[in-house]
Amino acid sequence: MTRLLLTLALLTAPALMGATAQTSPAQPAAPQTGERIIEAITVNSSQGYSIRVPSGWTPLKNAPNVDVAFVNEVVGALRPTVTVQVRNTPPELKVTLADIRDLYASQMPKDVPNLKMLGEKTIKVSGNSAILWSYTGDGDGGKVRWTQVFTVKNNRLYTVTLVTPSGTPQDLLDSGRGILNSFALTTK
Repeated sequence: MTRLLLTLALLTAPALMGATAQTSPAQPAAPQTGERIIEAITVNSSQGYSIRVPSGWTPLKNAPNVDVAFVNEVVGALRPTVTVQVRNTPPELKVTLADIRDLYASQMPKDVPNLKMLGEKTIKVSGNSAILWSYTGDGDGGKVRWTQVFTVKNNRLYTVTLVTPSGTPQDLLDSGRGILNSFALTTK
């Protein structure tokens, strides 16, 4: 029964409209002669997290169902994307990371055509247990790889997702993974 309520709560939760996070410029590196500087930013969200986004990633305004979204240059027919989604969970359900992991794992084969799980690892995000997944499948416009981190804290589910099309250059993959690695919880 708890799992059914959790499923309904998470799948029918109202979409977060627009980006509610605040951004602040990072300290710029020392400029090289003739080099144009595009500063990185750090997103400090009122939703209880921060994330650092290097130059080259463009904020996507008013992205549905996410707190923030960033895109990079087109690779093939798709753009690498990083999103942060925050959902409140009903306190009475006492949702655990294991509950979310099981729910997501059961839903993925329905949502991702030709799903191939590449790995799962338990990691820490700001001292809080989190799950890191890597998987591939068919996305809109071609084969893609998802790298996803999710954690639960104070009745909030945080999901950070990097989507990269097949053929994404290594430096862009590293940049996207750096964004995921910078994700930190700021709520107590």
